[in-house]
Amino acid sequence: MKKVPQENERIIHIRERDFRRVAAFRNKAKQFEARCKELEEKVKNFEKEIAQWKERAARLAAEMENFKKRIEKEKEEFRIYLQASFAEKLLFFDEIFEKIVNDICSNPSLNKNIADGLIMLKKQSSNLLESLGVKKLESLGKQFDPMFHEAVEIVETDDKPEGTVIEEIRAGYVMNGKLLKPAQVKVSRGKNKDKGAGEA
Repeated sequence: MKKVPQENERIIHIRERDFRRVAAFRNKAKQFEARCKELEEKVKNFEKEIAQWKERAARLAAEMENFKKRIEKEKEEFRIYLQASFAEKLLFFDEIFEKIVNDICSNPSLNKNIADGLIMLKKQSSNLLESLGVKKLESLGKQFDPMFHEAVEIVETDDKPEGTVIEEIRAGYVMNGKLLKPAQVKVSRGKNKDKGAGEA
């Protein structure tokens, strides 16, 4: 004959089953909690990596900007160098045209059309130099400046203050405010009065 379980036994059996379920839920909860911690750690690592990559990207962007500025500066410097080199070569022709105009075109026996043509060439040459930013130095009567003048002769004189440019042998030129070619000049110096008194 089959034994019918008592009420107390039935209750105990139900409670044991509930405990097993609770224990299973607790185990799952612990697993989820461990998984969450693991994911949180991964998120922190990802955030740290993202911050590092952002920092690297910002640094690279700054370096690229500096590189672009440096390249632009070097390009501008090279352009100025080429322009100055070209202008310096043109000076030779401008000086020749000026000498021709001063020495030959003033001759009344020279054909007027030839004289006008030479004067026009000189003007075109000067205009080309001006378009490149080249200007002739005004040296005559100015105080000698070793930054812009090259003294080829010292002349004793009483009628000019000492250190005055009294003659320009070769013109000087500046390009955009910077010296392109120094002027060769004669400079005044006061006569040595002591020397003159000693010889008398």
